Amino acid sequence: MMRARRRLTTVGVLVVLGTGTLAALASPASAHGIGGTQPTNYESTITSVDPATRGVRVELVDLGDRFQLTNDSDRDVVVLGYDDEPYLRVGRRGVFENVKSPATYINRSLTTITAPPRSADSSATPVWRRVSDGNVVRWHDHRAHWMGTDSPPQVQRDPSRRQLIDRWSVPLQVGGETVEVRGVLAWEPPPSPWPAVVLAMVLAATVIGLSRTRRWRSVLVVALSGLVVSSAVHTVGHWGASTAGFGTILVESIYGIVGIALGVVALVWAGRRGVAAAVPLVLVASVFLLVATGLSDIATIGHSFVPSSLPAPLARLAVTCTIGLGVGLAVASALRLRTTAPTGPRRAGAQDTSTVTS
Repeated sequence: MMRARRRLTTVGVLVVLGTGTLAALASPASAHGIGGTQPTNYESTITSVDPATRGVRVELVDLGDRFQLTNDSDRDVVVLGYDDEPYLRVGRRGVFENVKSPATYINRSLTTITAPPRSADSSATPVWRRVSDGNVVRWHDHRAHWMGTDSPPQVQRDPSRRQLIDRWSVPLQVGGETVEVRGVLAWEPPPSPWPAVVLAMVLAATVIGLSRTRRWRSVLVVALSGLVVSSAVHTVGHWGASTAGFGTILVESIYGIVGIALGVVALVWAGRRGVAAAVPLVLVASVFLLVATGLSDIATIGHSFVPSSLPAPLARLAVTCTIGLGVGLAVASALRLRTTAPTGPRRAGAQDTSTVTS
């Protein structure tokens, strides 16, 4: 009877894992992504800067979410807004934004276009506000990415092939000369999430199954070590892909860092006090890492471009292993904790039914 219950528990966990994973993949929820960068199936690339200007470099960063302009020349570079009004200015005196430009307010949102305040007027004389003393400016620009909530019509007709979605341009003024930054926006078919789903389920089932054997101590240590490594790889990849400041990245990564620290502490505790004594901490660490560096970034496994400095397949594998090992270890440690929990004092004279035979 007890074995049957354990088998049913394992099957139930696998069903929940599979259903939850599929539901998350089917939902519009996106990964948190360090620095706010989200996985995407759209690729925006710069095709030309015409005319080329010495000392001025323009590139797309954060998976095309932002432009980065570096001005090493002696001339000011002015980025023009949606009505060709002065929007940003970068030069030797620093970086400035025009508080009268509607783009200053429109570009604060990555996904929606909000109405600028009444004080914004593209025809008004620029009022420059200093925002940095450097020579590098980064900004989000709605002209270079897909703004629709639904896929473009051509993608809906055939999402299985790469397609050109749009051609865009962002005008600059360099010392009074007009410079056009031109580029293209393309759709890249996402990979199938099914291999990742199957791998996560196999990892979870393997950890749970082996944890019910005599070698359960070794299984928990190996699984936790793998979980810590996959979470660390995923976190380091995210960290290297973001252009946000150190403080911002640290805040965005804090839950993953805490989870990794808990995992390391649990491994040290298991080595010093024994695995049985460390089971409660293993449970806490596995749940923490599962949520912080696994489920929160589950969208990674179903998108073409992911916010990571690692190759996309490796980034997806790290998330998949984190989910599979996290679920398996959480269930395994919870079951082990239940079987080793004290049952309390037995009343005097109570009959031990386990020794009664028919």
